[in-house]
Formats: sequence, structure tokens, C-alpha cells
Amino acid sequence: MRRIDRRGFIGAAAGAAGAASLGPFGPAAAAARPDHHHGRHGHDGVPRKRVGLQQWSVRDAITRRDKSAQGYLGGPSFPDDPTDLGPLTTLPGGFASVFQYLASVGFRGFEFFSFSQGANGPITDQQIKAALDSAGLVAAGSHTGGLQQMVDPAYRQDQINRAHLYGYRMIGTAGNPGPGSPPSGLLADWQRWADQANTVGAALRAEGIKYFFHPEQDWFRFFADPAHPELSRVHRIDWFTDNTDRRLVSFEPDTMHTLAGRARFPDPVDGSLFDVNGWYGRLAAQRRLIAWHIKDADRIPLPAPGTNPFSQEHVRPTFPLNGGVDVVYVGEGQIGQGHPADIDPAVLGFHEWFRRYRLSDPGWFHAESDSGPGPASDPGRSLRWAKVSAAYLRSGHAQRHRAKGKHRHAH
Repeated sequence: MRRIDRRGFIGAAAGAAGAASLGPFGPAAAAARPDHHHGRHGHDGVPRKRVGLQQWSVRDAITRRDKSAQGYLGGPSFPDDPTDLGPLTTLPGGFASVFQYLASVGFRGFEFFSFSQGANGPITDQQIKAALDSAGLVAAGSHTGGLQQMVDPAYRQDQINRAHLYGYRMIGTAGNPGPGSPPSGLLADWQRWADQANTVGAALRAEGIKYFFHPEQDWFRFFADPAHPELSRVHRIDWFTDNTDRRLVSFEPDTMHTLAGRARFPDPVDGSLFDVNGWYGRLAAQRRLIAWHIKDADRIPLPAPGTNPFSQEHVRPTFPLNGGVDVVYVGEGQIGQGHPADIDPAVLGFHEWFRRYRLSDPGWFHAESDSGPGPASDPGRSLRWAKVSAAYLRSGHAQRHRAKGKHRHAH
């Protein structure tokens, strides 16, 4: 893949401002096609049994009291027709009701970050597992494996016991490996964290569980260690990948945060950007790529230097709620479509990434949006996002007609 430096990147962004076409989506039409048309696989090879959802995306629904609110879940033509909101519907809340809803729209797995349900009252692990079973969902993993917690043998054993109860085979974290935001940039600290990750990974492997990291943007910074100036052009994520045991430490990349880290931290000498596809390729070849966090977004034209250049919301023309601002559904954003819808030629889009970089066991495709929960004026947004995003992932339709977009969205 052609490398792009910061100067060329900013120039391309300026030229593309306001000109992105985000229409080649069509999930309503794809979802309406019979399941047998796509067989066991959905979007370009995504196994239907591995279409999952990260809990963070629907955190408002999990903690909202069941049937305490009404909202819109989208009609049969939504979002191709943004005015087709469907009927005003009583919304599910709590684990059991939300699990039933997610299963009804096509999800098969649920990845946890918490095991509490807010206003719906206390619930045990056994009750959550029973609710999953009743809905026909499986537990796909958890983000309760923060490294500094997992080095405690008692905490680690609790997480192992929980994984065995639910039946999931991956435990990890979206957090940094050490304290601070950003954490230390010293080599000694990163060496200690790499050693700890290997230790935790070995303990989990003995139990048939994979330990993973879900790197967010701080991981893509460079080292900042006066004792090791030779590392000043080395991305921390590259070093950590190369200095942890491939048999013990796996990864669940986030499609948006990886690209945001790429854009935020250019090489201090030549301005080149993190080799995202080289990293994905390394992980896949080493069988350390065990799940995706499929997070779609649109690029913000000319963002402030060093800030996240992506938005998970956009203005949807004629959308009648929240002043026209809606969440970006999986598959319709510039990240999902890839270059040239996005200015960066390294953004291959979901179709090509999933085809090119194959997952290893357990191989989950987790839809996620940080901006899933909507404002009080749109309480159904996260569940509507889940419904539309599942339709995209379960179909093989959307990406193949990239040039036939109908709508333009503005930030």
C-alpha cells in the first residue's frame, strides 16, 4: 500500500471537505432478501454465527428500565428513506429484553464490558446466562481483563470462572496497559507491561481462553524515553506487538480508533503515518487477529492537529429527530466504504479488510458505536443502530454497489 505523509494527508482532506458520498448502503433492501440467498455467510464472508455486538453500543438500553420509554426503531425503508422511522415503539431495557431484541434483528453474539443492568435491578451471572440462552445468543467475550487487574491472581481467577460459566473464550481490555492517559512512554514501563501480558496470557491459555488487547488511540503514540532516543520513531503498538508472545497475546482491532491513531501521530521526522494494513497483516499471519470491533465513522474535514479526525454522527438530510443528526450505521460511513469515499488510500473498507485479513478462533465480528445511545429526544437510537448494522453485516449486498450512492451527508 502506498504510504501517505501528513502534508499530503491534510491537503487531501481539504480537497475532500464536504464532498463525501455516503449513500452505497441499502441495508433495508439487503435485509429483505431471503436468508438462503447468502447461505451461512453474510457480508462478504462474515459468518452469520459470528455476528456480534459490543455492549457499549447499547449501554443506555441495558441500564434503562424495561418498557419505560418509547422510541423509533426504523421502518422497512430506513435509512435509505430517513423519514421512515417506523411506529413509536415501547423499548426494551435490561439484559433479558435487550437480548431478545438483538437476537430478533440478527445478532448471535454479545460481548460484555459490564454485568450490571442499572434501573432493572441486581442480576446474577447465572441469570444473565439464562437470559442469553433463552434469546438464542451466546456470550462472545468480555472487556473485563484490564492488565493491571489481571495480574492479581484472585481477580484473574474470578474472570476465568466467569468465562467458564458463560462459555466465552476471550477476555481482554480496551484500556491502556498501564495507568495514565496517556500512559508512560518509557521503555522500562512497556517492557514490564509486555512481560505482564505474557504472564496473564499464559494463565488464560492454560484454561482454554485467549487474552487480547483492543488498542485505542494512545497505543499509537511514539515512545518518549530520553534514555532510548532510538525509539522516538517507534509506535508503541508496533513494539508491543513484536515484544509479546504471539501464542499468548492476541488483538481485537477497532477499525475507527486504529485509523484515528494513524492520523493523530505522524512520524516526527518524515510525517509518514502508522502502517495500519501492515499491522493487520502481521496479526493475521501470526494468528493473533481473533476479532474485529467494526466501528464506522465519517472523517471530519481539517480537524485540529492531534485530535480524533472521525465522527460517529452525521447530519442525515430529512431525518426528523435531533435536528437531523443521527448515528453512523455500520457500513454507510467513509471508514466502512473505504477509499476513495475516505481520503486515505490505506482505508480499504470493511469488504476488503475482512477479505484480506482473516480472523483466527474464535473469530467474532463485533459491531460497535461509541455514539450509539442518542439524546433524550431519540431514545431508540442505539437499538435502531443495532438493527440496521446487523442487516448490513448479515448481507453480502452493500459494499458491492459502492458507486450507486444516493445520499450525501454533512457533518
